[in-house]
Amino acid sequence: MAKSISKKIRRKGRFIQKHEEWMESPAYRDLNPVARCLLEEFQRVYLPGRNGRLVLSVRQASERIRANKDTIARAFHTLAEHGYIALEKGEYWQESKAREWRLTIEPTNGREPTDEWRLWQPGAPVASLPKKKSRSQKEGRTCTISRDKPTQCEGQQWNTGESSVNNVLQINELRKR
Repeated sequence: MAKSISKKIRRKGRFIQKHEEWMESPAYRDLNPVARCLLEEFQRVYLPGRNGRLVLSVRQASERIRANKDTIARAFHTLAEHGYIALEKGEYWQESKAREWRLTIEPTNGREPTDEWRLWQPGAPVASLPKKKSRSQKEGRTCTISRDKPTQCEGQQWNTGESSVNNVLQINELRKR
């Protein structure tokens, strides 16, 4: 017969608490595994008194979870749509500042958790994050395409970001005609 351990095992560091109520909710059940891992990373970053100022960038999260940055970015959107995180302050890339987040499952500034995940229903997101736009979309630039001249956007060279490969192919086809 095995002897019982009378001493409690002490481990270094903090622990993450998960409530059965969260895990049985339809919002949590709908999360993909990457979003669940990201939620755990937010819980690791969380400290009482610091909720609402949690900084976890897409790059940091992708390194911690070991997943592609695009997959992690979708997981951020998923967690926000399901009501587990809320965006408190947007990024300011000129000063290398990441977004600041708030966990809705934890208390903030002495107030009870908002538990926005309870409001989630399939097809009805609780919140949505702003989509990133290319520089020309933000500034409202219009671009002109000509066979004779290089493509211009109000005096600047055209660069649209995401769909630039397709745009270059279309431009080259127009110039051939």
